[in-house]
Amino acid sequence: MERNNRKLVLLAGIAAMGSMAIHMLVPALPMIAADFAVGPGEAQHILGFYLFFLGAGQLVAGQFVDRIGRRPVLLAGLMAYTAGAFTAFLAPSLSALLAARVLQAAGGAAGVVTARVIVSDDASPGEGAARQATLMMVVLISPALSPVVGGLIASSAGWRGVFVLLALAGLFALAAAWIAIAESRPGDGEAMPARSLVQSLWAGYHRLLTDRAFLGAAGALAAMSSALYIFLANAPFLLESRYGLSPDEVGIAFLFVAVGGIAGSRLVALLERRTDALVAGVALGVTGSVAALAGDLSGLTGPAALIAPLILLGVSAGVAGPAGIGRAIAVNPSLAGTAASLAGAGQMLISSLAITVISWFSPVGSSKLCIALVIATAIAAGCAALARPRETA
Repeated sequence: MERNNRKLVLLAGIAAMGSMAIHMLVPALPMIAADFAVGPGEAQHILGFYLFFLGAGQLVAGQFVDRIGRRPVLLAGLMAYTAGAFTAFLAPSLSALLAARVLQAAGGAAGVVTARVIVSDDASPGEGAARQATLMMVVLISPALSPVVGGLIASSAGWRGVFVLLALAGLFALAAAWIAIAESRPGDGEAMPARSLVQSLWAGYHRLLTDRAFLGAAGALAAMSSALYIFLANAPFLLESRYGLSPDEVGIAFLFVAVGGIAGSRLVALLERRTDALVAGVALGVTGSVAALAGDLSGLTGPAALIAPLILLGVSAGVAGPAGIGRAIAVNPSLAGTAASLAGAGQMLISSLAITVISWFSPVGSSKLCIALVIATAIAAGCAALARPRETA
């Protein structure tokens, strides 16, 4: 049992590295924009590019996780992640930094998919959801601490210091996974020929993308993620330029939202026993977004007026994340890797698109931000309703 707990913590740490490369950089975005003499919209591409390729990479990684194995995909991903972080540290321009982020995102994608699948290996759907919630709870420590750590490093050593820490984290995870993670893929372990792999890829996608429950769960996951990343991409500029917060103070402000996410992940098992956890989680997000918009329209201003109602958005993400991915995987256990990668890819790709769309309206003030959050969470509510099991006569 103790060994399994250590393995779960390691897998959670690996899964968290994908989001760590986002949240740790958030407080440093204005600094990067100033260093490369670009505006907020261009600087947000550092998040948008990463999210896009984190999503696209999961589409590929999931198939190889199912057909080649968990361990080789995981180790290759950690190598790519570490190389990408080190290259970003050396980047002389924004375009070079974006290229390094692509490599880092590809490695992060492999880690996220593999960790989610290994955690659900040999588990029933109910137990799988509980394990995913535990994984999510540990993972959410990353966005709770990463903005604070990133803000402190950026304030003392500059934004490049953040990438040094990410590269070191990648090296440590690679060494730990090499020692502790064995192959857990069911079956005979034989690799599938390339042609069969491609055919299986499209067949798996077709089965999942024509399943109402999968589409609803994946859609809710993507919409809630979009709301969270819209907030993360735009709030630093708002908090620093409008309210005068420093990078480390921005990190502390984000800590409250992330702690809400940790609290939400602790509620998943309880909500699953009493109600539909996915629907309940999304409802919290709608409530927080509407409350933030109402406060803005009524004239409430300041960091606390913005952050306080959006703590509910963090709680919502903590509930909807594991509930959504657990339901998506449970739709077809034989396609667990494909389902995890497809749902995760949609989550990241749609979040990237959402960040891009809202950047067209830059500069984004508090009213625009709150309206965008209400729209995203409302879409998530519709998808969560679609994912509910049909009642049988």
